[in-house]
Amino acid sequence: MVKIVAVASDSYAARLGFQAGDYLVSLNGKSVEDFLDYHFLQADENLDIIIRRGEKKLQFQVSKTYDQDLGLELESPQLRACGNNCIFCFIKQNPPGMRPAIYFHDEDYRYSFLHGTYITLTNLRESDLQRIVQMRLSPLYVSIHATAEPVRRQIFGLKRPDHLLEKLEFLTSHRIDLHAQIVLLPGVNDGEVLEQTLRELYQFRENLLSIAVVPVGLTRHRQNLPIIRAVGPHEARQCLSALSNWNRQYRNRDGERWVYLSDEFYFLGGKPLPGRRFYGSFYQIENGVGLTRQFLDDFRRQARRFPAKIALPHRVLFVTGTLATPILQSEVLPIIQRIANFHVDICQVVNNFFGVSVTVAGLLVGRDMIEQVKQPQNYDLIVLPPRCVNSASLLLDDITPAELSRVWNTPVVVFDGNFSNIIVGKNG
Repeated sequence: MVKIVAVASDSYAARLGFQAGDYLVSLNGKSVEDFLDYHFLQADENLDIIIRRGEKKLQFQVSKTYDQDLGLELESPQLRACGNNCIFCFIKQNPPGMRPAIYFHDEDYRYSFLHGTYITLTNLRESDLQRIVQMRLSPLYVSIHATAEPVRRQIFGLKRPDHLLEKLEFLTSHRIDLHAQIVLLPGVNDGEVLEQTLRELYQFRENLLSIAVVPVGLTRHRQNLPIIRAVGPHEARQCLSALSNWNRQYRNRDGERWVYLSDEFYFLGGKPLPGRRFYGSFYQIENGVGLTRQFLDDFRRQARRFPAKIALPHRVLFVTGTLATPILQSEVLPIIQRIANFHVDICQVVNNFFGVSVTVAGLLVGRDMIEQVKQPQNYDLIVLPPRCVNSASLLLDDITPAELSRVWNTPVVVFDGNFSNIIVGKNG
């Protein structure tokens, strides 16, 4: 049974008189426990529906077209917590005093399916695996890190085998597509351990469609945690060299590359990014794989339509992290500065909040921006990096762009990918 929080107007449910606050009990005699049950069961053309309103149970019959939605919005289920004790867990590296949600260790296959969040499979029960297959929850996003049992125990803090390969066999044999990530920990799961992991995973290539190798993220708040080395230029170059061999050995079922390195490896190793075709379907762009390439290609397409001049002088400041600064300075700034009357500066913000080793712009916080952005009043607009705020427009330290705007006395926006909006500014 799950609570109904909203009913869409002019829907089947609205015409039947369903109300927010009712509880959806069952569909065709099968209990509804969350949104997955609802979406799976309501696809039938003929439905016997039971809801609870107060102390009463009400029954309804509906005939509809296949897969037409009843129009209900259900209460979100409680997220499943992670039971692992990963030695590199980023959540454990957060400083005190942040909002409670940031400290929650989630491990929920439902949200892996809906939102592409990564799960480890370590806590999946037999009933979970069966449900994934029954409801065709595909694709799922899986954190692997290593297949060798001793290494998995070390990384995840496991006390007993978690039967990873058996779970992968079950899911892929039932045609559940997967995308995997390997967080690289130098001296732990790199080198031969990484080679073994790739070899053992390749048997699932028909449905395990991509693997992203990403560098471990380490903050300055690792008190009382295992000592882990960061991925440096040497490790990055080793992986870039190995990638050429992996690309010769491994392809997915569609003939695309199977192993990818996140963009940080190219920056750390001092190597140019591959072209767009290299990334195929961009399966793991949200994991930082090909994100910079997509950004640059999109910028160059937009640049063809940039005006030669704008009517009024317009000064813009782009705020970014240390990782993206060189790319913006070398690839974006020279082109955009050709526009007469349009002046752009880039402010590189060092992440003092998490530590200087955290270089991605999406993890910048408001207090570091406030401390490091100089003379904001000199600009007509300040642009924050994409993905630096959540759905409530909060940066990680709960400061909002609106608050930054008040502090700086300058309009502030989060970049939405459209340079034309930035260029037009007060000239529009």
